[in-house]
Amino acid sequence: MGLRDDDRAQSVQIGAVLLFAMLVVAFSSYQAFVVPNQNRAVEFNHNQDVRDQMQDLRNALVSIHGETATRSVTLTLGTRYPARLVAVNPGPASGTIRTSETAESGANLTIANATASGETGDFWNGTDRRYDTGFLVYQPSYNVYGQAPETAYENTVLSNRFADESLAETGQTMIDGKRISLVTINGSLSRTQAGSTSLDLEPVSTSTTTVAVSNDSSNVTLSAATQLSESEWDALLADQRDENGGHVLDYEVQTVAGARYDRLWVTLEPNVSYRLRMTKVGVGTNVAEEESAYLTDVAGNESTIPEETTQELVVSVRDRLNNPVSDVTVNASIESATGNGTLAATEQTTDDSGQATFRYEAADISGTTSETFQINASLTGTSAEIGGAQFDSTTAKNVTFTVSVQNSDNSGLGSGGSGSPYAVSWLDPSQTGVTCPDGANGVCTVDASKAATVDLTATTNPTSVGTIIDYSLNDSGAGSVNPGEGETDAAGENGTTFTPTRNGGVTVFASGGGSGDAIELLVSNYASGLVYNDDAVTYDGADTDSVAGGVNFSVTNRFGESVTITDVRIAPANSAVTTLSDGGTPNGEPVTSEVYVAADLADAHVDYNDGTALPRTVDLDADGFSNDGNAQLSDGATATFYLYEFTDGTSSVDMSGEDVEITVTYQPASGGTETKTFTITPTGGGGGGGGGSSAPSATITSATYSAGSSPPTDRYDVTVDVSDADGDLDRVEYELTDSSGTVVDTATDNGVSGASDTSAERLVAQTNERDSSYTIRVTVYDSASPPNTGSTQTVVSGSG
Repeated sequence: MGLRDDDRAQSVQIGAVLLFAMLVVAFSSYQAFVVPNQNRAVEFNHNQDVRDQMQDLRNALVSIHGETATRSVTLTLGTRYPARLVAVNPGPASGTIRTSETAESGANLTIANATASGETGDFWNGTDRRYDTGFLVYQPSYNVYGQAPETAYENTVLSNRFADESLAETGQTMIDGKRISLVTINGSLSRTQAGSTSLDLEPVSTSTTTVAVSNDSSNVTLSAATQLSESEWDALLADQRDENGGHVLDYEVQTVAGARYDRLWVTLEPNVSYRLRMTKVGVGTNVAEEESAYLTDVAGNESTIPEETTQELVVSVRDRLNNPVSDVTVNASIESATGNGTLAATEQTTDDSGQATFRYEAADISGTTSETFQINASLTGTSAEIGGAQFDSTTAKNVTFTVSVQNSDNSGLGSGGSGSPYAVSWLDPSQTGVTCPDGANGVCTVDASKAATVDLTATTNPTSVGTIIDYSLNDSGAGSVNPGEGETDAAGENGTTFTPTRNGGVTVFASGGGSGDAIELLVSNYASGLVYNDDAVTYDGADTDSVAGGVNFSVTNRFGESVTITDVRIAPANSAVTTLSDGGTPNGEPVTSEVYVAADLADAHVDYNDGTALPRTVDLDADGFSNDGNAQLSDGATATFYLYEFTDGTSSVDMSGEDVEITVTYQPASGGTETKTFTITPTGGGGGGGGGSSAPSATITSATYSAGSSPPTDRYDVTVDVSDADGDLDRVEYELTDSSGTVVDTATDNGVSGASDTSAERLVAQTNERDSSYTIRVTVYDSASPPNTGSTQTVVSGSG
């Protein structure tokens, strides 16, 4: 039987071919559709991760103020795809981090119409100040995810740039109330790779220094390059608009022809004292250092000292961003025809804080009540230029100190000194913490643990009313007196307050009309670091009950330099007090945050959802659903803490008499970490609702004179630091009174708020009101009903 015509094997071959074809089609579909979709998901997830890393970069930039060490941020620029057995992946996706416009002068940051008082005003004189800066941009290069945005940093804001718009991912920190914080970027960077890279942020020019700038005749204006639309800036600046309690009057985004960016213009409210802080950060290569730009006085100007004593004159060398410059030579000389007095050294080099200290040594004088000398310091020039006619104290790199030397022993003056009808002498200052066994003529011991300040009173004999008494120290490093002068009252007396800054002896002088007296103080038990002021009070916050479950207290920085407060541990002694939970809004404010720290350089707050269990260590820049970085306070400043409210887990606990252990962790500007532990025992009476019961306080920090023309006037620019432990500052009122008691000018600042603030106003005596002297009286009000008040005053010279 033949098999030649049997073809059954053909069906097997055909089936095998069909099966193979199906496998090819399936693999092709997997390669064409499944692999790209999976890789797209990998790229999308990577983009989310790198955007988070760019947020870390932005946070590092906006918080670098005052840092001295280089910060590093890791960025994963690209990504790799998962290994596949048979399918093929494209090459790894890469990304680029680069600077943009940093070499383009048109992309500068400009501050216009900003003026400052004193020697700092020689530089901040209203002239436009321009600072080169630019953008930091992450640009992905994906194989599949084609709609991925660029992520860019500009002007403290992180944004995502899509094809047709840019959307802000964070808020802005340039303007926060009266604080202006600016960060400029310098250098050139372009780095492309698939893996991770470390981006170094070098603080080229930075410090905790802030400068008070304002302008009452023109608006302080900020302008910067931007790639965000005006509608985006609407949202970013909404809470800073003047109608919302801020100080931004207007803003707009203008198109720049031929540029890849637009320009943002922000107009600030006039006649407001703003605290300006600036930092320059270098990235990549071609980073330019900052050179010295101006010289300003720190201590010793307009001082009055007795003969044969010394006075320290301290200057600070700063760059264009108001930050200190070290290793700079400063020259000084005395401009005096008499030749009395000398400088211990005429050339000094600035230290790490940018300061140089000259020591003026007064000679013995005779036959005159006082002699006044000018000491000129300069960054450039020869001694002849410094002390001669070519010296110009109005230029930024020159400073003039005025020192008056008193004939303290009345030698050559006769009885009373040059025929003076009265003698000035100290009264016995014995008080709590101050012991004077021999009265004002002996040594008075000051226990600084019991007397943080010493009230001193000078008297005239026979009684002299309306006499100006000047106060001074033989060593400015040992403490301070405030006010520095005053006018005797109907009893012929006037007083000042001495605040020690270290242990040891100090001499305080009172002088007037050619007569004077000295008192010796010996300070002991002066505490350095952060010092608790033993002022804790209870307060009922913004919750629905009337129980005073909140606590306010303050600490003073006696560390000798600025500090940053990073953590606060709160441990009630009563185990029934288990929770800290505020009961109000808005978040991020005193009384309506679980923890709020009000300080002069930077406030801090932490707000938790539904409170937090106690005891707890609160990390100020990391805890809670809402926080705003660490608190910073300068040397000698006071920080007020608000803890709201202590509860038993259900309802508020009256904290009057309840012990709470507090541990504050802080970092001095020079480095390191310190802790301070103390126990607070709040007293009752804090109140609530419409404001606390603590009275606010005011300190006049400067009252500078300028002569107005057309018509002639006496003008005084007054700056005042105000504070209130209850955090409810409301307004500051000013009065300028002539020697007859007539009020010639008034002003009111309604812009103060919170626990501490700075107010500045100008008071003017017109042509027909000019007098030989005036009294400036300042009164600060809180929002209680009726309001609590605090006041201070100073006497200034006029020209009438």
